[in-house]
Formats: sequence, C-alpha cells, structure tokens
Amino acid sequence: YRGLREGEIFESYEVKDLVVKRDAGTFTFRSGRISFLSPVMSRVVKAVFVGEGEFALVPVPPLERDYLRTVTERETVEEAFSKAAFCFTDGTYEEIKAKSQPASEPSGARDLLGDFYKRVRDRARGGDNVEAEILADIYNSQRAGFFSAYIFGRKYDDLRYGVFPLGAIPRLAPEEVVLVNANSSDEKRGIWYLAHLADEYKNGTASSEENKHIIDVEHYQIETVIDGGEKLTSSAELTFTALSNGDRVLGFGLLPYLRVTRVRAADDREINFIQERSNQDGSFYAILPEPLVKGRQYKLAIEYQGNKVIEDAGGGNFAIGARTSWYPSINSFNDRATFDITFKVPKQYTLVGVGKEVKNWKEGDFAASQWVSEVPLAVAGFNYGLFKKKELTDSVTGYKIEGYATPNVPGYLKAAAEEISLSPSRMIDGTMVDAQNSMRIFTHWFGEAPYGRIAITQQPQPNFGQSWPTLVYLPLIAYLDSTQRWMLLGNQASLTAFIQEVTAHEVAHQWWGHIVGWASYHDQWLSEGFASFSASIFLQATERKPDKYLKFWDNERKTILEKNRWGNRPNDAGPIWMGLRLSTFKNPGGYSQLVYPKGAYILHMLRWMMFDRQDGDKRFIEMMKDFVKTHFNRNAFTESFKRVVERHMKPTMDLDGNGRMDWFFNQWVYGMEIPSYKFNYTLTPESEGKALLKGTITQSGVSANFKMLVPLYLDYKGKIIRLGEAKMVGSSTMSEFSIRLSERPDKVLINANHDILAFESVSNKK
Repeated sequence: YRGLREGEIFESYEVKDLVVKRDAGTFTFRSGRISFLSPVMSRVVKAVFVGEGEFALVPVPPLERDYLRTVTERETVEEAFSKAAFCFTDGTYEEIKAKSQPASEPSGARDLLGDFYKRVRDRARGGDNVEAEILADIYNSQRAGFFSAYIFGRKYDDLRYGVFPLGAIPRLAPEEVVLVNANSSDEKRGIWYLAHLADEYKNGTASSEENKHIIDVEHYQIETVIDGGEKLTSSAELTFTALSNGDRVLGFGLLPYLRVTRVRAADDREINFIQERSNQDGSFYAILPEPLVKGRQYKLAIEYQGNKVIEDAGGGNFAIGARTSWYPSINSFNDRATFDITFKVPKQYTLVGVGKEVKNWKEGDFAASQWVSEVPLAVAGFNYGLFKKKELTDSVTGYKIEGYATPNVPGYLKAAAEEISLSPSRMIDGTMVDAQNSMRIFTHWFGEAPYGRIAITQQPQPNFGQSWPTLVYLPLIAYLDSTQRWMLLGNQASLTAFIQEVTAHEVAHQWWGHIVGWASYHDQWLSEGFASFSASIFLQATERKPDKYLKFWDNERKTILEKNRWGNRPNDAGPIWMGLRLSTFKNPGGYSQLVYPKGAYILHMLRWMMFDRQDGDKRFIEMMKDFVKTHFNRNAFTESFKRVVERHMKPTMDLDGNGRMDWFFNQWVYGMEIPSYKFNYTLTPESEGKALLKGTITQSGVSANFKMLVPLYLDYKGKIIRLGEAKMVGSSTMSEFSIRLSERPDKVLINANHDILAFESVSNKK
C-alpha cells in the first residue's frame, strides 16, 4: 500500500496518434509522453500523460444518450486535454508500451502527479481511496482488471472516466462504465454517464439485477458509549460470509471522522487497516491476512472513536448525523443483517434504538440499554435526547407504538420559545395517533409488518423526516401545532400539506425501503414513490371528505409539471429511472420533485386501472401484498415489480394483447411523455328519468404509440361512480360513443380521481 501511495515515475514513452479504447470511451493521444510509476508486486498500475490528446464518449443505451443531451446539450462527449492521469489493473501498461517508444521524462510530469493526488485525496473533490481500490485488485488475481482516467480537459478540467467490472459506483448500481464531471464549481458537475458494458447491451445481458458484492454481513454486535458531549466510542464485531474467492481488502462505510484504533480477526490476530486523514480520502479498509474463500464465514472486530455523529443542538436535543456510517457498515440499504447493539449514554438522557430493547440498566453515571433485532435489518440507527416517552399497543395490529419528544426546543428556537409556548413533548399524542392509523391502514393494504414495534421520535432538524427499521425521525415542526407554526413560519400551504403527510410517509417506509428494499438508484422510486402513494391512502382513509386526498394528487401533479424559474419542469429532467441523477443545474430539485411524486403517481394510476365497481381495490391490494411477500427482506427491481403487476392485471389493462405491462412502464418509468385530455359530451333526457350520454374523448401531446385507459365517472349530487374506461392511442379523438344511463347524472367526468398524470383533463358539457 505504501508503494502505491508513494510511488515515483520510473519510465516514460513517446506516443503519437495512439488510440486506447475502453468500452464507450476512446482516448486518442495525438502527441506527447506517458510516464509510468514504479511497479508494485510486479504490476504497473499508474501513469500520467503530458501532451495533446482527445477523449470521446459515445453513449450506448438511448436513455444515457438522452440524459447526456439534457446535461451538456450534446449527445456525445469530445474533450481535448493536455494532461491526464490513469490508474488501471488491466493491460493498459502492456498495450501502451507495445505501441510507443522509450523517452525521457517530460517536463511537468511530477507536478501533474502532485496535482492529481491533490484532486483525488481532497475529500471535497475525491471519494474513496484510489490506492486501496488498486490494492484490492492487485491482491486478487482472479479479478478482471479495471481502468480509470482523470482528464484535465480544456473545457471541463476534471472529467473522470472508468470501466470497473465490480461496479463503477457500487453504492448506486451495478453498472460498470462511468463518466463524472467532478469539478464542484462547474454547474454541469455530476454523473454524466453510468451504464453497463457495451457488450452486455449487444448480447442482451445488461441487467440491474446483478449482485457484485464480495461479502454478505449476517450479524453486527456493537457496543457504543456516548460521553456527555459529542464523542462516540465503539467496538463492532461483524460476522460475514464471503461471496467470492480471493479478496483481501474490504471497504467499509464508516464516517472518516470516526478513527479506527484496532482491527482483530476471530482468533484475536491484529489486522492491518487503511484510514487516511479525515479531511482527505479517509475511507476505512481492512486488509485481511489471507484471501477469502467463497462460502466461508468470518468475523472481524473493529474499535473506533470520534465525533461528528452527534451534535448538541441545545435544550436536550441532539442531531444525529452519519446515520448509515456511525458504525462500519457494509452495503447498507442493499443487504440485511441482524443486530445486537448496546448503548451507554449519560444517565439523564434517553436513547432509542432499532430492533427491540431487551435490557436496560444503570452503570455508574451512564444509562445502558441493549437492542436486538431478530428480523434482519437493512440499516441500524438510534436517536438520543432528553426525551419524554409515551407508548401504547394497538389492538388491531398488535403493534407497540412509542413516542419520544423533548420538553424544550433546540437552541435555535430558544428566543421564539420565550414568546410562544413551545414544547414538542406536549404534541406526542398527535404524532402517535397518526402513526397508529398509518400502521392500521398500511397493514390492511400491504400486509403485516414483522418488527412488532415502531418508535416515533423527534429530531431537531425542522424540515425533513427519515425512517429506519422500527425507528422514525420526525422533523421538529411536526411537534408544533398550526398556530405555533404560523407564528414561526407564516401561512405556508405547502408546509401544512407536508405536516399532514410526513408521519404516514415515514411510517410507510417500514414497508417501502425496509421490508422491501430497492436494488439500485434506478429502483429507488419503489421506496420513495411508494411511501408518497401510501401517504395518499392515509389521507383518503382518515378524512371524511375527499378534499385532502384530491388536493394531494393535484399538488403532486403540479410538482411534476410546473416550470421552475429557469423554465424547466421536473419532468423535463428525465425518466424517473434516472433516480438521483435527475438533480442537475437545470433542475436542481429534479430527484425529489420527480421520483417522489411521479413514483407515487405510477402506483396511483395502477390502482385506478385495477379498480372494480364490485370489488373496489381488492385486486390492487392483493397485488401489493404479493409484492411484499415476493420481496420480503429482499431488494426489488423495477422489472420485478412489473412482473408482480402482470400477475394481477385486469384484462382491460392488456393493451398490447401479450399479457405484459411493457407499454405502461415504458411510458411512465422509462419515458417522459405527459398527455392532455378533453371530453365533450351531451346528456339527453329520456323517459323514466333515464338519459342518453354521447361524447368524444381527445388525447393529445403524445407520440403515436402512447396508450392509456381514460376513466369516465358519473357525478350524482357529489357521489362519484365509475362508469368505465376508454382505450386511447396516440394523439387522437375517440369517435362519438353513446351510452344509455338508468339515471341522469348531474355531470360526467374524466380523470375524476386524478387517475392519470396529465397536463390537462377537461370535461365540457354541451
């Protein structure tokens, strides 16, 4: 490792019109010199180039081509450069050496190497430890080699391209090829390209369902001590099984400010580890003494301590950060493990953990508690503060519901609290009622949750919530009444809607994100979109009138379709399949403003297509329970959800006549089209109170193959009854239809429940 970290230039080569192609990326070295660094374990793995070169990228999948055009206004990348650095464990050294001539070291090569190290080792611009990743490949001869390039471009001065067989960004997706604009000051920064290998698309084998993890952690045993301030001291023992042969370097998701002091094997042997400075590439890696053997179980014990996890917010409130990296996690939110966690905290405070509390006791000036999860969890966490606690056991679900809040507000609201009577703990009852109703409703719609308890806890952060298995973090404003919120923040309709939905949304994550996980960033709409949809059925079930429910969907539609100050709609950012990458300089809120509401809308549209006048939502509920059962404690993919939908689709939904829902998913998950509708109709009275309905429906603003079922409703003095649906294809008008009704309605409507995400849905009576 030190050889990789500190290596020097040892030989150089003259290159002229040399072409090096790596998947979708091509490097053309017009003229100049490439200098290689000294070999480590007989492997040359680094180089720098000084001269004139060009980099070109031609996206393979159409979605990536379209995305690149959205970000850069071009469908390809062509970038000239005079400097570049390379890291590789494939045959790059041998390939270049064979096609070039030995030369002296070029002027500026060492300065370039220093500039490269500054970039990749600066945490603000870097990321994981480059040398540790190289070391992992060198130690395992069975790995296919990787290639990465760091381009000091003329237009974009920090482009990074790579081909990584084990995944270019494993925490996001299994795709192997990536191009990133890593310049944090460039408005076009971000992931420009993330795709499978070109051959996989050619052979039809590209799939997001690949699992490239090298180990599977089955159990964590953790002991954590929190002092009276913000320091955390911990030891963690991991039990894991090797999923492949030959690996020796294991990377962990541990906050760099938590400094590892010791790593031991099961036989108490000391294990070497890597952890550079916290403000640099401070990711934590353990270096095993022998290669892993596939299928064999191992244990590692890790001791660490530090701060930046807990921040004292004042008034007995603590902000918990690093919620996935306060312990040495592996594949958090992707894999599941059981946990046995012991916490020791100053005795005046209360700690709430995941799983179930099996024991608590006093230990000097500390309060200790043990939390055990028998059901494997995707992530572990805790909340902490001067909490008041309430609890109840719901008679319907059998679930234990706990509420935690502080008597006093955080320091940033101290002045306001002196003028307004603010005490979050007085509002616990309201959040617990919402949680109790949510558990009842979601159990009915999605099936039973396996955890047995849920803790609803207050956090000092005011404007977002979060949900871990059995543990919900609610924003502070959820614990203030409407008068207090108005006095502090003014009359904000969006804030009121957020408060009405946030508890239900976060409780829904017990199903969407924890019981059923998401496999990659492409599939995260199956968590956030589903939780937003769940909030809508909570509103529908808990409100006597449909106003809030219908307003919810109208707000979701506006969020998706209204233009921002730059004239861009969230829907313009791309298909929801692009997930986190939807947030760009043109659409800074693209992810949250599209994945949440449009993901919810997709489920909402499926619900109303499955609705039956006789059985109501029975078919949809059966589908959702099947989805949970099929993916229980597993990660779901968009395609695996589609397969579940196809098992439960109504015959009327088979618009392609092949028993598949490709038409729907292509339009709404992988596509961006949004239709508009107009309905013109007449009602002619007939004898005995009957009426003849005649009408035409127009679908517009979409391509020729766009298909949809447009629902018709009858309005009898405010009572809305579904009449049926009309199949529409492309931008077209349905020929006039006639239906005799047994009773004359007041109105006839299309899209009465916002059944379809549309720019416009107008019903005109003539």
